[in-house]
Amino acid sequence: LLVEDGDDSILPKGEKNEKIDAWWFGTRSFAGEPLIVPKYGSDPSNEDAAYLLGMVQDSVKDKSAIAIFDLEKDLKCGPVSVMWLKSSIPPGLHGCFAQDGNGSSSVFC
Repeated sequence: LLVEDGDDSILPKGEKNEKIDAWWFGTRSFAGEPLIVPKYGSDPSNEDAAYLLGMVQDSVKDKSAIAIFDLEKDLKCGPVSVMWLKSSIPPGLHGCFAQDGNGSSSVFC
């Protein structure tokens, strides 16, 4: 089954499509809109030389985390870091990376 190619066949129960690059955070965990942050010193036009940051809401724990993926690796390898916050952040939080700390935005915003 290749979603990207428009295949409409059905996978047998319990079988995964290993060709899709994705990460599953678990039951009752919800990921928000991610943010692409260029790696320090990298070419900002190369989205692979960047990190993908996203908020994750764990509804069972009633806590939120920031998950960081290295875009030079497959997403299905999982985040390189997960930082749990002390409390829950409501879904829908948006942001933008400011490289110089003065509010100037990244080319990815």
